[in-house]
Amino acid sequence: MDITRDPVSGLIGAIAVPAATGFFFNTMFNVVDTYYTRFISTEALAGLSLSFPVFFILIAFSHGIGSGIQGLTSNALGRRDNDGADRLAAAGIFLAVLFSLILALAGIFVSLPAFRFMGAAGQSLREGVIYIRVILLGLPFFFLNNAINGLLSATGDTKAFRNFLILGFFLNLGLDPLFIIAFHLGTAGLALATVVVQAVGTVYLWFRLRKTENLSFFRGIKTGGYAGLWPSLLRQSLPSSLNSMSIALGVFIINRYIVKFGGDEAIAGYGVAIRIEQIILLPTIGLNMALVTLTGQNHGANQPGRVREAYFKTVVYGLVIMGAGMVMLFFLRRPLVSLFNSGEGVIAAGAGYLLIEIITMPAYVLLGTGNSLLQGLKDPGLIFWVGLFRQIIFPPLLFYLLGTFFGLGLQGVWWGIVISVWGGALVMFIRARYKLR
Repeated sequence: MDITRDPVSGLIGAIAVPAATGFFFNTMFNVVDTYYTRFISTEALAGLSLSFPVFFILIAFSHGIGSGIQGLTSNALGRRDNDGADRLAAAGIFLAVLFSLILALAGIFVSLPAFRFMGAAGQSLREGVIYIRVILLGLPFFFLNNAINGLLSATGDTKAFRNFLILGFFLNLGLDPLFIIAFHLGTAGLALATVVVQAVGTVYLWFRLRKTENLSFFRGIKTGGYAGLWPSLLRQSLPSSLNSMSIALGVFIINRYIVKFGGDEAIAGYGVAIRIEQIILLPTIGLNMALVTLTGQNHGANQPGRVREAYFKTVVYGLVIMGAGMVMLFFLRRPLVSLFNSGEGVIAAGAGYLLIEIITMPAYVLLGTGNSLLQGLKDPGLIFWVGLFRQIIFPPLLFYLLGTFFGLGLQGVWWGIVISVWGGALVMFIRARYKLR
């Protein structure tokens, strides 16, 4: 495919559909993990839910580096600067490994205080810490997979990562019961299965990168000078990484108030509801990845009209898909939550969250497309600031005001999330329109 010449609508589909398909299986991977916690305990489900923000912080830089690599490499390829793209491949992979080792070491010391900050105690605390410390062993694989995917996506190849995520889903489907039930490893087995899958993915994606003709890690090594690209990669990657990290820190805050107002059953229900919400949002992830590549290459080729067309079409497609998702969530929220846990308290909390959060679905479209556009235009600075205010500064104020002062309790947390998401979405939409003009 030619990103700078082929019809935009066709390119969106060609890039977004494989990406969304892959992330569907990635989300189902997490759904399988959530399902198998029922063979351990409700405390294990609560611990897994509590581990989500810790885990997300650890891989936030992974996603950010992958997104930064994709944005810069797609620009280089759009300018037909193949030497620059090769050097970015070398720089990005080395940077990914370095960051993974630093964060894995930091995670050993951070995990226990982080769980305690969220109010975890007893068996839930122990289960969460066990899970996250096993995950730390595989952190380099997460980073390498996202870095290589960023390089492949810059060329328009989202099928490789899709294939890995599909393979990973089926591997996990077999490894979870093997480690949890047959080997009696409990929560540690749940995490170990994830690490094994990520390691297999690194091997597969590396071979796919080796076969890519217009991009080469080894040519980048031979060309040299790749270390000089680290500052540019960090400038491109850190805003997105810090935005992802702010999301994780925001979940810390959310979890703290959920535990305060609802306890273990509420946090377990929220964990299930988040998985369901992620499934509904999957198509927008594919659209966002397509928009970064289309924006990056066409911006590099100095074709602003195609950038505008790509942005507005992905927004429209996303809003249409989210409309269908909102209808489905409204009618099926309780049956979906009950698939993972039969406790009435868990079902009530999860279904209550989904009922209110339905109205945030269009906002996530505006947030994602705005972020992707700015990544492709090499102007990601606002991404971090929107994330900071949306995830960390405003939520505790809203949760206290709505949950405690007005006495809404758990529903105050849900409405606080709605207000924060829509506020960030409107800022990103206004910024995107300004940049396009």
